[in-house]
Amino acid sequence: MNSKEGRIPAHLQLKQDLDEGLAVFRFELEDRFLFQPGQYATLWLTHRGKTTPRPYSIASSPSETRVLEFYINLVDSGHLTSSFWNPEVLRSLQHRNNDTQLFISGPKGRFLLDPRESRDLVFVASGTGLAPFMSMVRKLNEDYLEASGTFCRRSVFIIHGASCPQHLGYRSELEHLAAETLADPSRRLAVTYLPTISRPRMDPSWTGLIGRAETLFDSCPASLSQGQNLQAAVRGMLNSILRPETHEVYICGYPGTIDNVVRLLSARGFKPDRDLKREKYFP
Repeated sequence: MNSKEGRIPAHLQLKQDLDEGLAVFRFELEDRFLFQPGQYATLWLTHRGKTTPRPYSIASSPSETRVLEFYINLVDSGHLTSSFWNPEVLRSLQHRNNDTQLFISGPKGRFLLDPRESRDLVFVASGTGLAPFMSMVRKLNEDYLEASGTFCRRSVFIIHGASCPQHLGYRSELEHLAAETLADPSRRLAVTYLPTISRPRMDPSWTGLIGRAETLFDSCPASLSQGQNLQAAVRGMLNSILRPETHEVYICGYPGTIDNVVRLLSARGFKPDRDLKREKYFP
């Protein structure tokens, strides 16, 4: 381990492009990195003599102690993300060029599941705010698979808002978990995946939920067109089952999404910090 602030040297193992300016990155570390689901790490990139740090939520399970995964979108004005789309930097990080180095430090953050809690979970994410929830649900699923007969029964609702279907990172993985729940209603870890698209005109083939993530907590209008039946069913379901006595809600992503979810659910008796946990992302 590098002694400078506990930074661990790392190199790029994989960059999986999901769409232009959106990718999953996996970095292999030279030492173990221990963390809890929901925490973040700081990436320190040195390129051409300049070092730039940037914190990112970890998407991988804590069982992967030598590999960290991050869900990152390109921010044109960002201090670091543009480097991760620079071919020269990527080649150097893969082949461990001394002129371009990456160190990772941490973990930090208190956006954590409470081990004393047994309430069902609602994860609300916008954009790359899905990352900490991937770490959480992966760890929950690992715990369930290790002790499926004694695992404390729990339901997890994962609401992910994105602008278009191509921006629904981890969609296949989450659809698989949800399908396993449908195939086995007795499954003690029940996952419901609710992706929603705010710009459906970008992909006319999309037939799923539309609107921002927070709109699923709006009250259902008295009358809806036929094309809005799915929206009505999901909103009605969430409105009928979500109670602070039975559910705790975690929200991560754009400040607007977080503020709107807090406002809508506070009106139903949910209390910030006790029932509503928040992690805001800023460009």
